[in-house]
Amino acid sequence: MATQTSLNELIEAIAGAVTDAQERIEQYQVAHLSDFFDEDNRPKSVVIRMPSMHPQAVDGDEDLYRAPILPLVSTNVLRIKDVEITFDADLGSLVDSEPPQVGTATAQTDTASGDWRVKAQPGKRTLQVDTAVGSPSRKGGSVHVVLRVEGSEPTDGAARLMNHLAQTQGVFKTFKPGG
Repeated sequence: MATQTSLNELIEAIAGAVTDAQERIEQYQVAHLSDFFDEDNRPKSVVIRMPSMHPQAVDGDEDLYRAPILPLVSTNVLRIKDVEITFDADLGSLVDSEPPQVGTATAQTDTASGDWRVKAQPGKRTLQVDTAVGSPSRKGGSVHVVLRVEGSEPTDGAARLMNHLAQTQGVFKTFKPGG
């Protein structure tokens, strides 16, 4: 059974899927950020015992050093670098589309100077494609998707937060163990 769809709609659907994937990556990373804070939104920290470097410290004195965890760990900020999609399709017919109706979501009028919203476009021709093609041994068109992600620098806000947390770390108590 031939299932024809507009090539424009297919490309828009693919672009929408890639955009949704990037949004999910970002939502996951924001949700993961909460792992570094307690229920009262205070940064989780680790306390480390180390030999005291204080000038008045005597042999055997130790310092308790508190360090927030977030600046100590690597934050993997990922983003989609590129997408490669290949598929088999038969070309269909050219179809004249109806011009969009004024006032619909796809055709908004210019209500203010410099309006950035989509304007009504005249009807245009669209190409239909059949993605359910292939050899008799396949049950439809073949699709091959390659999605590459790459690490990127933390955002300005995240970098400032980690820098501020790093500045709050330090010795908060010097003591003699067992004393």
